[in-house]
Amino acid sequence: MLNSMEYPSIKADYDQISRTHFSKSYFYPDDMSFAKSDALFPRSELAATIKAEYDRQCKMLCYGPYPSWDEIQARLQNIRTLL
Repeated sequence: MLNSMEYPSIKADYDQISRTHFSKSYFYPDDMSFAKSDALFPRSELAATIKAEYDRQCKMLCYGPYPSWDEIQARLQNIRTLL
């Protein structure tokens, strides 16, 4: 899907809806490139906070195996240029 012609339309739609309905709290990555998103690719201090919360939530909500935070980050790194 990330290589499809539809992906830029989805990003534009997401941006337009977010600006319209969440204008006071909407933060978007530079040039609408999610490869630059601090939420997806956080720096060390934020990453540690997100990792701890991810682990806490998964332990509470998941009934089976789930990917580790490091596995999630590795998967995102693999597709970063497409985002």
